[in-house]
Amino acid sequence: MAEEERSVNKKKRDMKNSYFLHTPFDWALILSVVLINIFGLIMIYSASYYYGERAYGYTPDYFFKNQLRYVVIGLAGMLVLSYIRPKLYKKLGLLALILSIGLIFAVRMPGIGHASHGAARWIKIGPITLQIAEPVKLGVIVFLAAALTKFDIKNRLVLIIIAFLAFFYAGAVLLFSNNLSTAIIIFGIFFFMLMLNHPNQKLFILAIVAVLVVAFIAVIYIDKRIPYAEGESFRLTRIRAWLHPTDPLFIDEAAYQPTQALYAIASGGFFGKGLGQSLLKFTLPEPHNDYILAIVFEELGVFGVVILTYLFGYLLFRMFLIYRDLRDRFSRLLVLGVFLHIAIQMLLNYMVVLGLFPTTGVTLPFISYGGTSALFTMLEIGLVLSAQRSGVEEQVYREAREEVEAEDPYLKSLLEKRKRERSRRRSSGRRTR
Repeated sequence: MAEEERSVNKKKRDMKNSYFLHTPFDWALILSVVLINIFGLIMIYSASYYYGERAYGYTPDYFFKNQLRYVVIGLAGMLVLSYIRPKLYKKLGLLALILSIGLIFAVRMPGIGHASHGAARWIKIGPITLQIAEPVKLGVIVFLAAALTKFDIKNRLVLIIIAFLAFFYAGAVLLFSNNLSTAIIIFGIFFFMLMLNHPNQKLFILAIVAVLVVAFIAVIYIDKRIPYAEGESFRLTRIRAWLHPTDPLFIDEAAYQPTQALYAIASGGFFGKGLGQSLLKFTLPEPHNDYILAIVFEELGVFGVVILTYLFGYLLFRMFLIYRDLRDRFSRLLVLGVFLHIAIQMLLNYMVVLGLFPTTGVTLPFISYGGTSALFTMLEIGLVLSAQRSGVEEQVYREAREEVEAEDPYLKSLLEKRKRERSRRRSSGRRTR
């Protein structure tokens, strides 16, 4: 019997031997990522060459070269992570939680935390400066995928604990780094991953409606009942500026970026003024960052933005196809988390630039300038590729196993017996817990 068991194991190893290393990539996904990054690099150069010289005395291509460096490193990191099996990421779920929380607290540590533009959102270790928002998002995705795989969210206690972690993460980011946009994105990832994996989605939909109604009433009440005062919260001022963009109190400060962006969109027309011909980049503070989409509108017009939106849509569509075809629950959740991150951040940035949401400081993935953002978003794509390749490997293994079983009836019965034994052990373990 022992000899037969070893024979079975050898055949299984032969079927899976090194196949993962040779499993093909989803080249359509990789191509969409590369094209979006090329688009972003071109727009960063166009938007920043004057700003870099005027504000810092840099060379015109300073921001372009810096971003290119991180994009190349990110592509290399993406390929490396794609060669690691998802099982390893699953084991790192708790570590991802601990490291994410540690990074949030690190921004306030003397000698490590680094403040800029009035916000403590970076840590500096030697020559390396890292914006903590990006690795924290990655950590949240890995942790949440592992937690939802291990625990059943139909259990009320599990749901409460994960909901508490959602508020804790978002609140800690807001409190320690004063970063509302990241807090919104992290909470959105938690919320929609729970919603899409919970059998009773009506409760989540009702929660969304309730939050929107309460937020609308609160904003209108504050705006109408509480007069504007110098020194009030800058977020409240941004909301007032969003509601009254042409008010003399806000037109030159809080409402300046949003109104200038709308002027740029209007002046760009359908085909734009031409690449490099934007006027907004001469007046807008840091045009290569949050409001780079306005530069795209002005230089390439609605046509250029439609092309960019198509590239994002195709990227998300490829991730959806990978998610749909996967059988492993952890891999599916990993892909879903990355999908939600990119989709939420893209949607928020579009809404801010179009004047549909108050200014929050959220960047456009792959397009806005930011080395840390480019690097870690690319690493997230590496997780998606790892899940995709693992899914293809499992499919080929299943087909190979079916062929072997068809040729060897005894092997088939032995494998089915072992499968029943494993299922019985798992069932008894759940009953014990």
